[in-house]
Amino acid sequence: MMIKHRNAKTFTSLCTYEARLLRKPLVSGRKATTIRDRVEMSTTWFIAKEYLKRLEIDFEENGRKTFSVTPRTKTETKVIEVFPGKNWITLTTRLMDMTDLPLKARKSAYETLLKANATLVEVNFGVDKKNCLMIRNAIPVTGISYDIFNCTYEAHLSAIKFFFEKLYPQMSEEQ
Repeated sequence: MMIKHRNAKTFTSLCTYEARLLRKPLVSGRKATTIRDRVEMSTTWFIAKEYLKRLEIDFEENGRKTFSVTPRTKTETKVIEVFPGKNWITLTTRLMDMTDLPLKARKSAYETLLKANATLVEVNFGVDKKNCLMIRNAIPVTGISYDIFNCTYEAHLSAIKFFFEKLYPQMSEEQ
């Protein structure tokens, strides 16, 4: 079937008009980015919440930003914070306040923690803004599964246990 030139031109101009409409964002660039980030963030938040439920762990929701998890095994720490972010789900726990440590003991503690970071693969020891020693591990959201989340949580618990059984006594001796 032959298409007349006029119809082909009309068809082409309609396609061009529709393409222009599809290219035009419904909201401004900044708003579109914010909306996309919120959607990704809320998806990550729901994933973290569902995995915590499946682990049958007691937790508290802190708004729509974090979860405070009460470890099911007995640990020296009371809370593990779970931060669902755009690209990562991060688990953090404050282990001790380092403001009272003398400078020499603090330097020795930093050395011990650096060596521990080289030993433990899944977790990192560090110092936060409030000068508290903390442990942290993060899970990339891409390719996340329940098994990966569970392994990361268990590694976090093991690192807490490792700190209080091995590192804390060593750091206490050096004070």
